Amino acid sequence: MNFTNNGTSLPIIYCSLQARVYEPTYLVFKSLNSTYLRLLIGPGILLNSLCLFIFSRPKLSNKSTTIMFLRVLSLFDILSITLKYIRAEMNYQSIEKGHEIFLLIPSICKALYVLMNACISIAMWTIVLMSLDKAIAVSYPLKASLITAANIVIAVVLRRTSQNWQISEVSNKQEFDSSFSKTNSSKPSRHQRCSGRSTNTTVEVILATKRRTNIQVTRMLLAVTLSLIIFNIPNTIFFVSDKIYDIRQILHGRSCLDISDHDIVLYKVGFYSGVIQDILSDLPHVVNFFLYCLAGKKFRSIFINEFQQLLVDFHLIGKNPRRRKYDTSILNPDSTLRTGYIPHVGLVSSKTPASTVRQNIEV
Repeated sequence: MNFTNNGTSLPIIYCSLQARVYEPTYLVFKSLNSTYLRLLIGPGILLNSLCLFIFSRPKLSNKSTTIMFLRVLSLFDILSITLKYIRAEMNYQSIEKGHEIFLLIPSICKALYVLMNACISIAMWTIVLMSLDKAIAVSYPLKASLITAANIVIAVVLRRTSQNWQISEVSNKQEFDSSFSKTNSSKPSRHQRCSGRSTNTTVEVILATKRRTNIQVTRMLLAVTLSLIIFNIPNTIFFVSDKIYDIRQILHGRSCLDISDHDIVLYKVGFYSGVIQDILSDLPHVVNFFLYCLAGKKFRSIFINEFQQLLVDFHLIGKNPRRRKYDTSILNPDSTLRTGYIPHVGLVSSKTPASTVRQNIEV
């Protein structure tokens, strides 16, 4: 006990700032701030890898420039969350745990920080460029439609030219056979009419497929853009309030006795908002896969088909008979062609002798 000159005694007051700040809620947020990336790194890499795999499938690949942008976005989402996890883990192990990290040198830290911010910026600008590309396509649809129509016309002309060349070659060969000249004279014109109808149908199918794909890709882009806006609205509010009030530095350089309870509450609010801001800024690198599944029917169907095929390959489920029949007809077009010749046997003229029919079939 300390005595003063007048004989009175004053108690010595001990104030611990750590005891006033480190409450259960604060400790939960502090632990979450150090370890939440461990919960996001696995799903982030896995889901974005699935996005890259699905976007490389023939049904979606090279359908539009937006698909290319979505591939780039998935790649840089993987790099962004991976580099951020490495940086956070190095800081946690060195500061919180006190471990010696041999990579924790200024040059590596600066390079890691620059690469992390570069990947995050590229991912953000990719979304901006996707939106700009789609806005140009919507604002100037005539140019895009002209380019698409020109490509389709070129393909159709080349196809018709090859078909007409084959038809003329067949007709020249048929002129040498006088016995079948009458029966074969009507086949080229009939084939031309059928090929004309099939060409028109092919063009309509191509346009309809491209239109449906563009609509689904636009929905996927809209979902990604809306999620980015929704996640960044709280971040913007927290950032502006932090710049105005600077509540994170309210305890810096002050003694415990000079800090009021109101100051501690403000500091905790700033710390909580900072943790929430970091989590919301990293969630867009993980949730894009679910947004694609909700917005894109073709993306969802490709994922389901590939997942079912993976289970079939590991013999976990049996193959669907309808799917097997469909795959067989696609992979073996000769079987379809062979079945196509069967009805023509019955189209032989009634005047043709039965022996001739049997001879043709045997040949």
